[in-house]
Amino acid sequence: MKKRFSGKSIIAKSASVLCVLSALYGMPNLNNQVVLPTTVINMSTAEAAVTSQQWEPSVKAGINDFLAAYGNKSANYQTGQSYAVFDFDNTTSIMDVEEQLQIWQLDHLAFAIQPNQMEQVLLTGIPADKLDATYGAQDGDGNQVTIRNAIKDAAAAYGRLYSKGFVKTQGSEPSTALQNNTDYQEFRAKMRWLYDAIGETMDASVSYPWVTYWFTGMTPQQVYDLAIACDSYYGDPAKGQSWSKGSYESPANLNSQAGPVKISYKLGITVTPEIKELYKNLADNGIDCWVNSASPVDVVKAAVDYFQVPGVKGVVAMTNKLDKNGKYINAYDYDLHAQTQGVGKAETIDKIIAPQYQGHGPLFAAMDSQGDFNFCTEYKDTKAVLILNRKRSDDAALCAGIAHWQQQNNITLAKANAAGDTLFLLQGRNENTGTLWPDNQTLLLGKKDKAFLSDKALKAESELAQGRSIKDVLQANSKLKDKYQGYKTR
Repeated sequence: MKKRFSGKSIIAKSASVLCVLSALYGMPNLNNQVVLPTTVINMSTAEAAVTSQQWEPSVKAGINDFLAAYGNKSANYQTGQSYAVFDFDNTTSIMDVEEQLQIWQLDHLAFAIQPNQMEQVLLTGIPADKLDATYGAQDGDGNQVTIRNAIKDAAAAYGRLYSKGFVKTQGSEPSTALQNNTDYQEFRAKMRWLYDAIGETMDASVSYPWVTYWFTGMTPQQVYDLAIACDSYYGDPAKGQSWSKGSYESPANLNSQAGPVKISYKLGITVTPEIKELYKNLADNGIDCWVNSASPVDVVKAAVDYFQVPGVKGVVAMTNKLDKNGKYINAYDYDLHAQTQGVGKAETIDKIIAPQYQGHGPLFAAMDSQGDFNFCTEYKDTKAVLILNRKRSDDAALCAGIAHWQQQNNITLAKANAAGDTLFLLQGRNENTGTLWPDNQTLLLGKKDKAFLSDKALKAESELAQGRSIKDVLQANSKLKDKYQGYKTR
């Protein structure tokens, strides 16, 4: 399959809303230069059920029950109302496409930001009272470093690299001399450290758009092309897909304001055959598949194309504004839709996707973390939710606990839906091999022992066993408070 998403369309005032949405989020033809993987999942369009033995058995049964009950071969099928919404990072994919692209950008110095603008770009959106927030210099431990000082160091190193011609929009392979350059080591370490530090010390409304500003000065096509290059390396087991961790460390002898830092990152990205099988079977059963991601829109579109995710109707994801030359600026496009994380994912469904389906919410949803909790629990129309187990301690843990309680009590899709509830399905995976497996436990990257349910998940399961309703458990234990509309209320 050689297809790609186009960049953001210009909305003509006279166009109808649905036509505009289709133009924005549909899938036009692909650039012929895109290099796609050679292995293609082979599934007949006549198949009406998932068949892989790598699904956890109760998950497989739940998915197939859903396809039979709500697909276009069922009397329950609602023409023009049926769609599914998937998170992308760590749900559709194993690992995070944007986090992997960060490493590609840093290693190849693929930036288009003018050196005199870098410090201001890195300051964008950070509240003044957070600039002196501190975070450990070594993966969150050790000497405390301020956000302000790390930004100054990263911008200064970038300026010196830029002046020597090392920085290019499309990037370039780093020579041995560059790899030994102290400014190169400093810039990569401070930039990646800032990503973790801002994420750990600030709200997602700050940290999620912050990393998208790294694309300032690039066109959507240039971002897409970078992402394709990244995916074709880290998505290839013969190249960078090692399912391991790498690290950056800034030089101890470099004169800097923050001092040396060390930070680790993950190496590998993929979309499993099972997830592709699920997308395809949903589409074959007349259920449109949408991606709703907190990664940048062009990065997600590139991953959908490179990994050949079938049946994707459209993508909504983080999108920045463009200048008059069609290049990204360091400003999120709130006129288009809310930030696609947390409650913003549900708000974006309401604004962009639901109007195309007579105002209905998704029938099926897939998630892994806090950022997906709202859209996976708030819609009345949602019949089933797939959870990729990462032993989360956030509100996604509540969904995992519910899933295990339902499984242990033999609550099928029919029983859950008859009671007015969603069926939650918990799927495990092996992150050391980048595969799903027939287990609801997960082997986290670099670990030897399986992980299962966090204390928060176990608390939810215990409360259900005591007779509390799913609605009460979610509303009583969610950390969102006023940001949570409630269970099955939209």
